[in-house]
Amino acid sequence: MTVVQERAEPRPSGQTADWSFVRSPRWILSHLFVAAVICLFVLAGMWQLDRRNQRIVENERVAARADAPALTVAAAVKSGTPDEVDFRRVHDEGVWVDTDVVRVANRSLNGVAGEWVVGLFETVDGTRVLVNRGFVPLNDVIEEPIDLGLGNDTSAVSGYMRTSRIQEGLTVADTGEGTLVPRLNVEAIAARLDNPDVVGMWLQLEAPIGTGFPELVPLPEPSNGPHLSYAGQWFLFAAMGAGAYWLILRRIANPQSRTVVPPL
Repeated sequence: MTVVQERAEPRPSGQTADWSFVRSPRWILSHLFVAAVICLFVLAGMWQLDRRNQRIVENERVAARADAPALTVAAAVKSGTPDEVDFRRVHDEGVWVDTDVVRVANRSLNGVAGEWVVGLFETVDGTRVLVNRGFVPLNDVIEEPIDLGLGNDTSAVSGYMRTSRIQEGLTVADTGEGTLVPRLNVEAIAARLDNPDVVGMWLQLEAPIGTGFPELVPLPEPSNGPHLSYAGQWFLFAAMGAGAYWLILRRIANPQSRTVVPPL
């Protein structure tokens, strides 16, 4: 026999919805679960806002370091931890020990693939530092070392101290051999040198040395990241979840929305 569903006759307008079901143990558990999920959404949004505030503060610190009077390389690395010295502006004089120690693979500049050329510079006080001299496009990569033709003449370098890069996740590991490296890790590159005594940070030039390639690598643009939009999404999820749950409860409590299934 076919089951016929009929909409129930609406109650008189004077009657109110029946909310007694919300106090049953099963529904109380449902309320607690939904409340916990909404709270998690709100906490996730607040965490994203906190991350954004931290990013803003860090960008302000980085800008202050970059705009501060330049230090020598030795003075900069002694002024704090690598994270505290990151982006610290430096200026020093000395000689190029090697203008093309290694190349850093898989780099890009303005959408063009290429490599970074890393040299070794020794300051007048004997401090040795790896220097990112710049970018060379793949179609113009020169296998032979790029010599600046400076000989033993004293040169000046200006730029920003940067932290050593480490392997993250499933990225390519450094084999410790050859002159092509996956990242600018100071310790791994220093191990390739006859004298591995170099500072634990590297120098990114703020002005090119010589003409042509390598091309200067600009500093990364400061950004507050996508944290604000992520926070908005989490708060939206919380509001939508609360609103949807309220509509469900209201529909169940309102007998006019129910259907009656007559017995067979």
